[in-house]
Amino acid sequence: MRTAPSVTGLTLLSALALAIAACSSSGGGSGTGGTGPGAGGIGGTGGTDATGRGGAIAGTGGGSVAGTGGGLAGTGGTPTGLAGTTGTAGTFGLSGPTRCDATLPLCESFESGTLDTTLWRTTRTGDATLTVDDLHAARGTHALHIKTTTGGGSNFAYIKETKTFPATNNVLYGRMFVWFEDALTTDGHFSLAEGAGTGTAGVIRFGGQFKAFGVGTDGGSSGDWTDSDRTKLVPTQTWICAEFQFDGPTHTFHVWWDDMERPMLTSGPSKHASFTMPTFNGLWFGWWMYNLAEPQELWIDEIAVDYKPIGCAK
Repeated sequence: MRTAPSVTGLTLLSALALAIAACSSSGGGSGTGGTGPGAGGIGGTGGTDATGRGGAIAGTGGGSVAGTGGGLAGTGGTPTGLAGTTGTAGTFGLSGPTRCDATLPLCESFESGTLDTTLWRTTRTGDATLTVDDLHAARGTHALHIKTTTGGGSNFAYIKETKTFPATNNVLYGRMFVWFEDALTTDGHFSLAEGAGTGTAGVIRFGGQFKAFGVGTDGGSSGDWTDSDRTKLVPTQTWICAEFQFDGPTHTFHVWWDDMERPMLTSGPSKHASFTMPTFNGLWFGWWMYNLAEPQELWIDEIAVDYKPIGCAK
């Protein structure tokens, strides 16, 4: 005759089941699948946060420990970070093949291995180089490689496009993946992207200063300024997904880092009297260190431009 498990035995079994569930759903950080003992369990929408967003830490993407939505492991995620039912392994849209497609006004993956001269015009100074290679890539196998080794107060290399203009409602969103090979060692002012146009001589910049990302302008009625996000310094030898908005009608900047908005970089006339944005007709991506001779090596990949938010997963 079988004897019923003791209360202590049931308690130990429950604790063991909870421990297994907590360890086996490491595929994502905040999956949007099932949230408890319901009929969830498909895992999250995939690939948009630091751990793949493929199910929750304790299995909430695939049901609770003993619920009907999923088993002990939680089917929303896997230990390797496969992101739910649609994503691929990686952080914030990284890895796998290029995701550029015709739905975007402009998307550059550099997978051809060379720069498209019908799309991009290159500009550089001194010994700066602009090449496409396979040393680092956010997606696919190739990316734009920029290197500067000397300076003298102005050190730049960039690629400029005019394909996406006129911009719908004069609003531009730019998204890029950036890899800094070298640490930023000075407090120099730099740009990673710059828009310009008609109506004002001011150029509109996304870049940074004080080893942090920033937004700013020069040449317009509000003068030369850069607002920096000093609460989060730029890391090296890792891919960063950066997105900026140049909002012409409101003359306002917005910036997102790995799909998280950086409030310190929401700027415009409220901080700088008389600041205005132009009617955009050109945009470049690359590297420009303005006031300090700091060598730099970086890679840029999966450049996208649209008139509405893009995000890291696209």
